[in-house]
Amino acid sequence: MSSHVFVLFLLMSGKIEDIFMYPERMWRYLEWLVEIAKGIGRMMLHPVFYFSMIWVILAGYWRIKRERRDFHVRVHNIFLEFRHLFPVGIMTGMVLSLFSVVLGLTFPFILIVMIAIATILFTFMGNARLLSPAFTIGIPLLLLSLLSIFSIDLKVIHPIDHTDLFGATVMLGLMMGTEGFLMLKNGLKDVSPKLRTSRRGLTVGALQAKRFWLIPAFLFLPSGVMTIPFDWWPVIQAGHESYSLVLLPFLLGFQQQIQTELPEIAVRRIGKQVFTLGLIVLITSVICVFLLPVYAAIITSGFALLGRIWIAYRHRVRENTTPYYFAPRNTGVMVLDVLPHSPADKMGLKTGEIIHTCNKVKVSTHKEMYQALIKNRAYCKLEVFDTNNEIRIVQGALYEGDHHELGILFIEKREGSSPQDNLGPFYKDSQR
Repeated sequence: MSSHVFVLFLLMSGKIEDIFMYPERMWRYLEWLVEIAKGIGRMMLHPVFYFSMIWVILAGYWRIKRERRDFHVRVHNIFLEFRHLFPVGIMTGMVLSLFSVVLGLTFPFILIVMIAIATILFTFMGNARLLSPAFTIGIPLLLLSLLSIFSIDLKVIHPIDHTDLFGATVMLGLMMGTEGFLMLKNGLKDVSPKLRTSRRGLTVGALQAKRFWLIPAFLFLPSGVMTIPFDWWPVIQAGHESYSLVLLPFLLGFQQQIQTELPEIAVRRIGKQVFTLGLIVLITSVICVFLLPVYAAIITSGFALLGRIWIAYRHRVRENTTPYYFAPRNTGVMVLDVLPHSPADKMGLKTGEIIHTCNKVKVSTHKEMYQALIKNRAYCKLEVFDTNNEIRIVQGALYEGDHHELGILFIEKREGSSPQDNLGPFYKDSQR
């Protein structure tokens, strides 16, 4: 990753031949390579790198606990969240690193510390939505900008020059665009079903889309042994002559409970809104850096915060004012979700579909479904209405050891603890 970024950086400069023509420049480029290696090592000292791995394992444990309470079965294994933490994040981090190195984005050390503290605090609050860059980067950036404008010295946090915040201002827009992109590409994989109690006391279903992404991106600290290699660099000027490189891990999160529509519709809509907001924030940051440099950080971070809060608020209003989609029906049995690799999964049953008949017997509850299934233990034929209200026939052979209800998760009231009981410490399965 680091060597690719470095070579692309040299190619874009048009001076890669300088390595061989001028020994002193070759020594400068070697210094950059050494700094890249040091930057990777610095990430290994960052607490967020280790904290994120521990937290996603705990998130998997709490999710399984909820799934067993609601459905008496584990839907996904404990490493579900962990599997999504790195692969997409590393690929995204390579692209962001290319932008940040070419633009020369610098972060003051105090901002890196504040972002790490904000990330850990917001994670403990239990809602992965709070790990949006609008909060983890925007709030520390807004605070430092206010301290800089009003020259407030908190002893622990000293005011810094507004130019030191230019890099973080642009990176905020890049990270918010990344957040929306990851929602669209990765936010719908392996959603988790749950049961909850409606405002009228009825048991209804919901699907929770929840993801954590660890994105390592190269950034510059405004001090070190690296000097300016080209006349045009850095593009985003912060007034420094020497730099050091650091691979900074950003923990992004996404969490949304969906109960009034199909999850792909809701996640796609929110992802597009966040991606669009990210582009607007990025454009705003670049314009403000050149036209309103003193107020660039405060304008950009404030706009990002308000925009992200508005998107979450609009989804909450929609969920509270729209009838429940995943609710028991008078005719047929709704599929809330299916267990991976189960007979229902192999037959292609999907979330939101309604089973009208099972083995030619009309069903309206999961108990009637079970009674119809045991009439033929070797074969199952279902008449299903899909999400477009079109009828189709699914069928398949059954084998000994298969789930007794085909691996279908129904919306049925469970005896015992309420849907809000037995949650882990610092953990909230937020429905908003």
